[in-house]
Amino acid sequence: MNNDIKTDLNDDKFSPYRLKINHIDDQIISLLYERQEIAEEVGKIKKQMGIGIFDSAREEEVFKRLTSKYNNNLSRQAIRHIFSEIVSAARAVQQQINVAYLGPEATFSHQASIYYFGYSTVFRAAETIEDVFRLVEKGVCQQGVIPIENSYEGSVNISMDLLYKYHLKICAEILLRIRHHLICKSNTISDITKVCSHPMGIAQCRSWLKSNMQGIATENVESTSKAAKIAAEESGTAAIGSRLASQTYSLNMLAENIEDQPDNVTRFLIIGKEDAKKPTGKDKTSILFLLNHRPGALYRVLKPLNDMGINMTRIESRPMKIRNWEYLFYADLEGHEKDEKMNSALNEMSINCAILKRLGSYPEGSMIWD
Repeated sequence: MNNDIKTDLNDDKFSPYRLKINHIDDQIISLLYERQEIAEEVGKIKKQMGIGIFDSAREEEVFKRLTSKYNNNLSRQAIRHIFSEIVSAARAVQQQINVAYLGPEATFSHQASIYYFGYSTVFRAAETIEDVFRLVEKGVCQQGVIPIENSYEGSVNISMDLLYKYHLKICAEILLRIRHHLICKSNTISDITKVCSHPMGIAQCRSWLKSNMQGIATENVESTSKAAKIAAEESGTAAIGSRLASQTYSLNMLAENIEDQPDNVTRFLIIGKEDAKKPTGKDKTSILFLLNHRPGALYRVLKPLNDMGINMTRIESRPMKIRNWEYLFYADLEGHEKDEKMNSALNEMSINCAILKRLGSYPEGSMIWD
């Protein structure tokens, strides 16, 4: 039997299923057009009422409802990925959103931004974390994405300092699993003479490098994106970077998931001029506070949380910098500040603080993006 006949027989087997899929696709696209028309009308109402386009609480509500319908053929994460793009397109038809992130292109901050906001968004790379704050404060971008902590490396101190300095709100969070890959122009590892990456990327893959790249030199550069760019330009140089970096710079992934700790997660915050006004039932509230210099000051400030049964998931101190030997405390609390108990606790805490700044209430990150 020749190849042409085999192909014809295969086509006959697949044809009924392809016709069904085509019919379903036609229905999906028709419903997406209808959804976009409704989203456009909602956008007009928001504009009349002076309401911002991005609503993290409402979007999280949509995602929670839809991901609860998962099954073996369509996972929660797949549903979230699909609908993040649908929601992104809906936002775009209402008004184009500009989002600032810590650049350059193809960093993990960029990847987190794309996962959360979708491709129907204008992304702007900022040179520093403070530039992200500046772009949002000046209104050049409506939202910004900043790293706040890593499960292995700890807090990003500059981000905490800037949350005090700028009058912006936290409106959402993103949890991104950090996956490192060996990426290169070459098709084989044997061609590699040097591996470059951000120092943290090299450190997080040290065991794999020791086992698989003995004798190969490593070089520290300012970012994983810079490393990918070098690998695209230099023959024999590989980079440790993200899947997005390999796609952006057209590099081959010679080895995947080479990080020593597979559960390495970075938490990013989305900042804007407003927080999530509507509670979702699973929220966080972040605060900064400065203690008065009195014995038992920290105990008195935190006591209302205990009295109201509010769980504090994180607390950390930072030097205030403008005053020697004084410290700001950054804390994350479970719940929304519109909850009666949370609001009462925060009001009572403020009585015992020299400063208490409410950084915002926002939906708790419901899944880790992989």
